[in-house]
Amino acid sequence: MKDYIEENSCRDNNNDTKEESTIDINIELSSDYYEAFITIQCEDDEIINKEDIINELRKSNVTYGLKQDVIDEIVKNPKNVDRICIAIGERHVNGTDGKIEYYVEENKKKRPKQLENGKVDHKELNFINQVKKGDVLAKKILPIDGKDGKTVTNRIIKARPGKYVDFKKGKNVSVSDDGMFLLASEDGYIKVENGKISVIKILEINENVGVTTGNIRFNGKVVVKGNVENGYLINASEEVEIHGVVEGAEITAGTIIIHKGVHNNSRLICEGDINAKFMENCYAQVKGNIICDTIIHCNISCMGRIIANQKKGLILGGNIYARKEIIAKTIGSQIGSITRIQLGTDEKLLMDIKKTQKSIEEIKVSLDKVTQAINVLNNKKSNFPKKQIYLKKYLNTKEQYTLQLRTLQQNMKNLCCTLEALKYSKVSSDEIYPGTNIKINNSHYIVKNVLKNATLLKENGEIVIAPNLIRS
Repeated sequence: MKDYIEENSCRDNNNDTKEESTIDINIELSSDYYEAFITIQCEDDEIINKEDIINELRKSNVTYGLKQDVIDEIVKNPKNVDRICIAIGERHVNGTDGKIEYYVEENKKKRPKQLENGKVDHKELNFINQVKKGDVLAKKILPIDGKDGKTVTNRIIKARPGKYVDFKKGKNVSVSDDGMFLLASEDGYIKVENGKISVIKILEINENVGVTTGNIRFNGKVVVKGNVENGYLINASEEVEIHGVVEGAEITAGTIIIHKGVHNNSRLICEGDINAKFMENCYAQVKGNIICDTIIHCNISCMGRIIANQKKGLILGGNIYARKEIIAKTIGSQIGSITRIQLGTDEKLLMDIKKTQKSIEEIKVSLDKVTQAINVLNNKKSNFPKKQIYLKKYLNTKEQYTLQLRTLQQNMKNLCCTLEALKYSKVSSDEIYPGTNIKINNSHYIVKNVLKNATLLKENGEIVIAPNLIRS
């Protein structure tokens, strides 16, 4: 009330002739103090000075962000001034938090593969999120600084700074030198748990490989706790371990371990060894050895040894090839089932030797030609403009041919060593029954009577029978 009396008294001093003013100026602040609003109630003939408005603003501590153009307009026309924004501050802008931007799907869903003809392949679900060593898994986004604000009462409002977020590293991952990227340090598949990203080298399937999983392709080791169902495949760069059976499926891997066995026209392609309880009615192509208790009616090509001397130790029927050696308790059966055994040299080895020898001869011819061209250029007395260009070109070509020849000659040496070693290929068994046909290199032997504790090998151009020194 005292302020009101003083204000009107001041106005009376300025204009003694006027009646007491009925002007009511109300200043209202927003809840965040970033805006000020003015409301004026006055008679039609009332005059408002700019100073009056400024004074009222000061009473409310409004000193920053005054809108001078609005004030000027109100002074000209004070009527209908109802909650008009007369001052505005600078709002603070909080910082933006840093974050991790993932380059891989955290939880990859099973989706059938879309074929070109519009159909889908339900065996190709492609749910394994695979990466290779060096692949970028995630990127770090740095925080952005905030901007302080200022209210209409000239108060500074501090902005919240952006928070820094770092990688949550799991297994087999590393951070780039600049600290901005998360990289895979091994081949494997991605696993993300609570923001922690890992590269897992071993893929574990805790069920059958079949309808729910689709085909499995993985750059690493695969462990299957169940079976591999008919019509499905597993392709792995390293070991495949199957706790159940392989039922008409295809397995391609570095090494293969099958705890129970494989049957029903399954196919096994292996860069290393195969270890299985039984193999029945299947095809196997193996660069290492095969260790299996029972092999029945299979088509096998093995670059190492086949060992079947465990509980039953039986090889029966089919076509069985091993480069180095076959060891079994029993080969064939009492009923005379046809069992074809082959050891030693195979067509592939002979073909490789033939192709390598041909390549050596071709390289030698090319090397002779380029050497002659170099000699011709060196013997020319005149130094024509392109002589050095041609000479350099031929010298580079000669160097390439020389390196190729050395490589081929080393390959030929290795092949010949392999061929020499296969002279000692042999088959050993406690019992070999009639119906068994044995071929060692280019010599044949048909078993007509049961052979006990026998080892068959080639000596002086023919297959001979020696005592079996490897007893089960």
